[in-house]
Amino acid sequence: MISILGIIIADDEKKICKLLEYLIDWDEIGVKLLGVAYDGISAFQLIQEKKPDVLLTDIRMPGMDGLQLIEEAKKQNASLKCIIISGYKDFQYAQQGIRYGVRDYLLKPINQDDLTRTLKKLVKETMEQKSSQEVQMHLEETIRNYSGEFKRVFLKMVLEQKPEETPESVLKEVRKINPSRVVSQGGRCLVVKPDIEYKDFTKDAYQLLIDKAIEILQVEFASEEGDLTIEASEEGIFLLLFHEPSDKEELIKSLNHVRDRVMGLQDLFPKIYFTAIITEQVDTDEELIRQIQYSRIAMYNRLLTDNNTVSKLNIPAAGSEEKSSLTTEISRLLEDRPESFEPEEIRNCLNDAKRIMQTAKNISGLDIKMELLRLAHNYLDWFELLDASLDKSGKAAYFSEMYEHCISLDQAFELLEETLTKALLEVLNHLKSKEIKPVAYAKHYIEKNKGVQIKLEELAKSVGFSYTYFSYLFKKETGKTLTEYIQMVRIETAKKLLVEKERNVSEVAELVGYSDIKFFTKQFKKALGVSPNEYRKMFLER
Repeated sequence: MISILGIIIADDEKKICKLLEYLIDWDEIGVKLLGVAYDGISAFQLIQEKKPDVLLTDIRMPGMDGLQLIEEAKKQNASLKCIIISGYKDFQYAQQGIRYGVRDYLLKPINQDDLTRTLKKLVKETMEQKSSQEVQMHLEETIRNYSGEFKRVFLKMVLEQKPEETPESVLKEVRKINPSRVVSQGGRCLVVKPDIEYKDFTKDAYQLLIDKAIEILQVEFASEEGDLTIEASEEGIFLLLFHEPSDKEELIKSLNHVRDRVMGLQDLFPKIYFTAIITEQVDTDEELIRQIQYSRIAMYNRLLTDNNTVSKLNIPAAGSEEKSSLTTEISRLLEDRPESFEPEEIRNCLNDAKRIMQTAKNISGLDIKMELLRLAHNYLDWFELLDASLDKSGKAAYFSEMYEHCISLDQAFELLEETLTKALLEVLNHLKSKEIKPVAYAKHYIEKNKGVQIKLEELAKSVGFSYTYFSYLFKKETGKTLTEYIQMVRIETAKKLLVEKERNVSEVAELVGYSDIKFFTKQFKKALGVSPNEYRKMFLER
């Protein structure tokens, strides 16, 4: 027989455990012995590890008695079936065990028939429960297939796909859940986006606005003939109307009424924005998916046009070439980005990106979001190289969420600048306490190794920073770049050595790290205005 239940035995008498282990024909009754424990604590650990269906336990055990074990185990798994075995004929144990949901109480010495009968009863109950669950699951599946519920699942699945996915591929995923048609007589999509600015955004306030808007929509469209399916996402509130062909102008009038009522909630919110789009009525599931996707892209375009509008859907232009051109220009901008750690440089880069986007043609608000996210990830990746503790994914997720509550392109760029600047300042502040010692170490290292070729990347790595950031840090602290500082140290050392008669210019050049005497002479003259020999004469003639 296939094992139905898993069981653990707990008893401090090893001979009892051995007896039980061999007394019962576990396979015959459909039970699998998962383990044996000789004290309460070990038994509890075994329960946590093996997750049995049944616990067969003695009352008196060291570490944790049987009733305590049952109480703790039930906290982990309320459905655990427990059987008490004990040599104590005291009814109080049985009473207390019943309070913990003990299924049976057996006295020692254990009777094989009694235990077998008890276990068979539990197996039978479990099989009946599983059968009942299967019936319930089948019923729930039937309910899910019910038209209204399936349409909600259909809408939810479409919204979970990227809006640029082909309707055919989305429909293929939907058909895996249910092969039935969604559109029978006709259907269309309405999208409503009630919003508050990201600066005023809180999850509770926004959720309240969405809930209120859904209530208004349900009242407004409840009288429409056919089904009404509603699903809210971060992009807005999506409604599917299934009915005979109706007057689109009447639907627009209804949406305007919804807008007036939503805008009437101004007392609850600092400022409300409202955008609504109505699609064409279509006759197939594939066409409906396409209309939903078009409406999602069109809703993103409110950043490029205007808020507080109720309009018919204008099919967004494909613009694949324009989108590719935009991506190329932004990539070029990022390649040319100066590796500076100043908020001003972030602002300059984003201003350049905004000019590129403002002059681009046939791009959508969704294209802009994708490019802004790329800018965000690029900078955040860069910041993470400086400080691995930066919550990069959290920053990017915040920007993506708040982008949905921007009301213009300018505000979207303002949000991105705020996000990146805040991240940069967090990184710089976190690193601030570690800055001075590395600079002091580098100065000491340069002084000590001025006569050898210093590899700047390795020097930066040795103090725990990227070369780019450490160069910035070193100049900020000393006023000179690493190369300039090394040059200064070498020239200063050369000045001291040149006044010593016993060394010629070639030896001095080599001692301070120059293998080419001509290059040394050129650098020396560039720094002091005189050649090494001229400098030596100036001091020796004094």
